[in-house]
Amino acid sequence: MPVYLSQTAYDQLHQILDYLEENWSSAVRDNFLDKLERSMEAIGRFPYSSPPSQNFPGLRKCVVTKQVSAFYRIDQVRKEVEIMAVLDNRQTPTF
Repeated sequence: MPVYLSQTAYDQLHQILDYLEENWSSAVRDNFLDKLERSMEAIGRFPYSSPPSQNFPGLRKCVVTKQVSAFYRIDQVRKEVEIMAVLDNRQTPTF
């Protein structure tokens, strides 16, 4: 299934990438981005492999790193996955 980022998830991702580059390095940013891309590929192949989110009914939670998770929904009619949010696991999840 194709995997897309919602505008909210896209904005959140760019905030994370900016933070990583400013506070760590471009190598750390690129490493995180590689992990996210691999997670998105896995979600596309096996959309039901991640558990349902306990905080957001109707969404599933994919742990990208121990610090960041992606929350997504599966659209069976359109045969696609939309990532709704990319959030820091250390915060109370809201979006």
